[in-house]
Amino acid sequence: MAKSRKKSTRKATGTKVNKTAWIRSQPANTPAKELVAKAKSQGITLSIAQVYTARSTGKKAGLVRGPKAKPGRPAAAASGGKSDVLAFRRLVLSIGLPTAEAYLADLKRSVGL
Repeated sequence: MAKSRKKSTRKATGTKVNKTAWIRSQPANTPAKELVAKAKSQGITLSIAQVYTARSTGKKAGLVRGPKAKPGRPAAAASGGKSDVLAFRRLVLSIGLPTAEAYLADLKRSVGL
């Protein structure tokens, strides 16, 4: 009966690789499948589950940061209000002015105005 051998996690140089540290050193927005392929090309055997687990435990410990916000158009909430005013007007027109006034009066009472 032949014994099954575990694949080695040693690089060609013979030094043992800390898989978790290697995963966390990669960009957080890189898909797990790509990380597994990159690790394989470097002689490191990984599974997709190992990537997800390392990232998950890293996030809990505060070691992994998510992808940075992409530059470009700001979020709608931070846009300055034009779209907010239009959305408010649409809402008032859809529910009716008397109902909107009643909601606003109730809101004023609840916040102490």
